[in-house]
Amino acid sequence: MDLERFDAAAAARALALVAPRADDLAEIYLEDVAWIELPPADENVGFRQRREHGLAARLVRGERAWSASRDELSGAALTGALRSVARSLPPTLPEPAGEPVGSVPPPPVDDVLAFPGRLERALRRRLVAFPLRLAVRWHERRVRVVGTRTATPVEHERFGSLEAATPWGSCGILVGALDDAAAELLAERLARRFRSRDAPPPPPGHPPLLLESTAAAVMLHESVAHALESDLLAASGHPGAAEGVRLGTGDLDVLDDPASAPAGAARSVDDEGVPVLRRWLLRGGAVAQPIADQRAARRWPTLLPGNGFRADRHAPPLPRTHHLELLAGGASIERLHELAEGGLAIAEIDAGGLDPVSGRLWLEVPGARRIRGGAPAEPVGRFRLRGRVGELLGGVVGIGSERRGAGAGWCAKGGQRKPVWATVPALVVVGLEVSP
Repeated sequence: MDLERFDAAAAARALALVAPRADDLAEIYLEDVAWIELPPADENVGFRQRREHGLAARLVRGERAWSASRDELSGAALTGALRSVARSLPPTLPEPAGEPVGSVPPPPVDDVLAFPGRLERALRRRLVAFPLRLAVRWHERRVRVVGTRTATPVEHERFGSLEAATPWGSCGILVGALDDAAAELLAERLARRFRSRDAPPPPPGHPPLLLESTAAAVMLHESVAHALESDLLAASGHPGAAEGVRLGTGDLDVLDDPASAPAGAARSVDDEGVPVLRRWLLRGGAVAQPIADQRAARRWPTLLPGNGFRADRHAPPLPRTHHLELLAGGASIERLHELAEGGLAIAEIDAGGLDPVSGRLWLEVPGARRIRGGAPAEPVGRFRLRGRVGELLGGVVGIGSERRGAGAGWCAKGGQRKPVWATVPALVVVGLEVSP
């Protein structure tokens, strides 16, 4: 059954039978996924290709929810999923008609196969060589949501993911295309890690930190996006009570806007079929609107839905960020180096975590460079940053004037792995604890 030609009217009638109450929330989620992978060369298996599709039905009634998924796009699969979630089982369900599954655009096999050579040439230009196991993947995902009253257009996501394993750790990035620019980006990160592989970690302390755009994206994802997801806020109270609370300096304006994500990642509706918002998370450093899905908005009416996203059809939608933005400030890169003099320049962050109750945050940094004389100098090795959300956001003393868009990485909230994106400038933070 093709997503575009899926009989949405018949599906809506079936949903109305399953969800007869006025306050019932129900939808059908349709998914068509394809990916190709070039594993590390030592596996000697060539490239792998997979295509799968299916659907999920969900019913929300009050505080309870039921869902069922099927690895098939057909009327029979839909009827079976709806019967699994139905609280009052109708004697018959209309079965949507449809055409055979349509095809997604052909994946860029040539680009996948050519990427290892592109990366090797980019590394040679940086005069570095080392053992490397590279996995190259291209992802295609088409989704559509049908509700009792609306049916969304088909949303199409497409992007690449790269993972390079070296003797001193792994490095992964998300990219919009498997081209020379992506090879240069990964090569620069790998060369930087190679040069700092034997460097000692910085001494414990609280030096000023210059977070380049990529590192700032991960930091904002952990300290703002996760901190303002309504389900995590609910662990310590009413999510709406966070509105107006000052978390950072008056220069911090952070928003989530899935529609303005990089090409191939932009979304016009979320995975619940709700139009996405240009949602202000922080205005002038104060909380403006937490991230919410439909269930959170129904429970707390001051919240706005539009950020309910799934990892796939087998997982329920959760309140999640998709594309974070930090508005640019007025600081040039020279000014940022001045503000961080004697501190560390951090180009990337490997991973992070947040305790939503205490607000404690940790970030794993694979390496950095000391800032001396207004410029990056010698490298330092791996270390960890620790602090609280308020300390981090309240310690921002400089925001760069140039924003850059990129993949912030894979987010594994609740075990659901989802790509997340960001467009942010570099910034300088003081007050965080540096520890080996």
